[in-house]
Amino acid sequence: MAKKTNRKGSYSASKKTVSSESHSTDGKKVVWCFDMIDRSGKFAFDLEREEFQHKEFMQKMVDYSSMTWSEVKRQTHDNGKSKHHFLSEDSLSKEALERMQSRQLGEYSDSIFSFALQNKLRIVGIREDEHFHVLWYDPEHEICPSKKKNT
Repeated sequence: MAKKTNRKGSYSASKKTVSSESHSTDGKKVVWCFDMIDRSGKFAFDLEREEFQHKEFMQKMVDYSSMTWSEVKRQTHDNGKSKHHFLSEDSLSKEALERMQSRQLGEYSDSIFSFALQNKLRIVGIREDEHFHVLWYDPEHEICPSKKKNT
């Protein structure tokens, strides 16, 4: 019979255990988690949305699952800026901040990560170690709107 072990950073039905050790998991592969999906509001991750791009999301999810976090973070746009990155709390839109507050996600404000799937399409969630907890679907890049130059 296999021995049960308590894994640091793992979830149980009753309690979240967080590792107190400081370590990088950038060398580990991306693990997609769907336990924190926001099903209401402007950025709801709702499969019934008319503009939900099922194929694009699934293809990217499969592609990124075979990559390490380091490989993901090294991907860039044409202008050399990082495609996928952490979002600072002060860069979030008013609507995103309100959803974080209503869902009591303030403790994760330093862990919000954005995957760029297409020109504007973003999947935003919470990165904890190698796990990416999908939170929002952002087809118009409105969670963290880009700042226009010279405005």
